[in-house]
Amino acid sequence: MDQISERAVLPKLGAFSIRELSILIALMIPSTMILVDAGMVGVALPVIQADFNVSVDLLSWVMAASYLLYVPLMSIYGRVGDVFGKKYLYLLGLAIFISGTFFGATAFSFGWLVGGRLLQGVGSAGSIPLAMALIVETFPPERRGRALGIWNAAAPIGMMLGPALGGLIVEAFGWHAIFVMIAALALVSLGVAAWLIPAPLKPDTPPRVDWFGAVSLALTVGGLLLATTTASVAPFGSFINLIFWGITLVASLGLFWNATHHPDPFIGAEVVRNRQFLTSSAAVGLRMFSHDGVRFLMVLYLAKVFSQSPRDIGFFVLFYTLPLMVGVTTGGFLADRWPSRTVGVVGMLLLAAGIFWLSLFDPETGAFILAPGLVVAGFSSGISLTPFNKTAVTALGPDKIGLASGLYNMVRFAGIATSTPLLGLLLARGFAQHGGLETVSEPYQFAFQLLAGIALVSGGVAALIPKHR
Repeated sequence: MDQISERAVLPKLGAFSIRELSILIALMIPSTMILVDAGMVGVALPVIQADFNVSVDLLSWVMAASYLLYVPLMSIYGRVGDVFGKKYLYLLGLAIFISGTFFGATAFSFGWLVGGRLLQGVGSAGSIPLAMALIVETFPPERRGRALGIWNAAAPIGMMLGPALGGLIVEAFGWHAIFVMIAALALVSLGVAAWLIPAPLKPDTPPRVDWFGAVSLALTVGGLLLATTTASVAPFGSFINLIFWGITLVASLGLFWNATHHPDPFIGAEVVRNRQFLTSSAAVGLRMFSHDGVRFLMVLYLAKVFSQSPRDIGFFVLFYTLPLMVGVTTGGFLADRWPSRTVGVVGMLLLAAGIFWLSLFDPETGAFILAPGLVVAGFSSGISLTPFNKTAVTALGPDKIGLASGLYNMVRFAGIATSTPLLGLLLARGFAQHGGLETVSEPYQFAFQLLAGIALVSGGVAALIPKHR
């Protein structure tokens, strides 16, 4: 079949060409690998704590460290990819991630391990925004939603594989071995991506990067994350916490000055006045807060209140992750047929209902009564994601797809980065009201109700997305 007839048939059949499938595979492998890495490290935390003899507060930095640079750098990766080529920057990010993984594999101290996690965050910060931008550039609008939906399935696949593989590897070889395995997977991902992703076309007059605006934005977001998520080591109102707030204030003032004085600012009027971009980004940030909050709370809820074993908790996770995987692909098909706001609103309303279900039952009813809520929450969380992705990444035009993807994913993962520590503080306050007991159900139920309310707010924001197909 020649290229003309292939283009004529593909939109009718809704099929992907060999080239399109190759690019999807090349982009899904690294995305899955990063989620597998997070899942395996999460399982290894108790062993890491015992080896280095650190407190729980410090232990949380093993997970948090990868987000502290990961989130602020997303927008820079996206915009620099617009200028210098998304493929090459994508490969560079994978190479940096691999170097951070070797730090973890050879960590002889807790600080060395946290440093490796920071370096992993620097490298992986470009994987999601650049992957989304490459998909938007590669696939035509009539197949773009399905492509994003299939690519999004990498997340629940990684969420399912990571904990199971991590548990087996840690028990058999120790926690250092999980970083060895991730390094091997990352090297394979690097080779596949270099082979299958096409080289970018060089523009005749490439745009310039507003580095002052880019750094100001990264410092604003990074300072805000540090100020709001590190209360376990820097309590609110402490000297260090005030320094974080000061960095946020100074950087945000610099960002505002740059936006009003630079001829082509990193964040200009086309961003702050773009209703399509702002509403879909805000909706997904709230969605990710609720989504990650459910995963965090459910593990603790089952372990502390329902006295479930790690094996049983792993089984329960499937009630959420399997429907999530089905939901993200279903959401991709729906996003190609219905307005994004319709799919987003329906998904978030169902997510709120599923989360609220989790808050209704006491331990006496048995853990399996939670399963329907997890299924509904997982599926609805999945179908709402791709419509938000598709709407936001195309909002700023074809010459700023990378920037739009970077900014959007920065807001998206800020929801994840803030969810766990803030919910942890909420639970700690609830436990204090019950004499320090962590086995009472009321604090968890209140937290689930809060997440349900945030999901409702996300649905309200999604209703403001401009209607388009």
